[in-house]
Amino acid sequence: MKDFVQKRKLSFMGHKDGLQSMASVVFTALFCILCGIVLFVWPDMSARIVCMVLGAILVLMGVIYLVSFFSTPPGTFMKQIHLALTIVFVVIGVWILLKPDFVISLIPVIMGIILILHGLYDLQQAVYLGRAKYSFWWLALVFAGLTIALGGVLLWNPFEAMSVAIKVIGIFLVFDGLSDLWIFSMARRITRQIREAVAESMEESLRSEEDIID
Repeated sequence: MKDFVQKRKLSFMGHKDGLQSMASVVFTALFCILCGIVLFVWPDMSARIVCMVLGAILVLMGVIYLVSFFSTPPGTFMKQIHLALTIVFVVIGVWILLKPDFVISLIPVIMGIILILHGLYDLQQAVYLGRAKYSFWWLALVFAGLTIALGGVLLWNPFEAMSVAIKVIGIFLVFDGLSDLWIFSMARRITRQIREAVAESMEESLRSEEDIID
């Protein structure tokens, strides 16, 4: 009985960590969508302002992934991913804030790198859905591939006109945020189903042990 109570306690703690991670992912996705809309609607804002805002966004995203890093169970692949994203986003964000003039021309390239990183993260989620036998896992794979491809477009074929580049970045950010929300919602649904199945199995085992004792 004590073992069962302990397992339930650990399950509850894992659920709290999962909620923290969920909030981080959802906030990041919504933040990307909002920034994408702003950049698309007001593309003529000065490049310096865009550069400074971009640096602040990256630092904030790094902080968000740092929170996810501490809330993710140790020894997992996701924990390594969160740590890598934290380092990359914070380093690039601080660099942009310190060197705005030099970085202005590199905005499309920087956003391309960010989209590729997000695409790789989505790719890992798609693999998770595939292993869980989710019927639409291939759609998550397509979204991940498109995100990586869009990042590649910005990285290897940057636009010369800054206003055009900002609009394109805005569109890509909106797509990235929406695809992140969909992929994460599917992964969360599968995780919840697995957790419920495990809990049901544990309860059946407990009832069987009680029957044997009786």
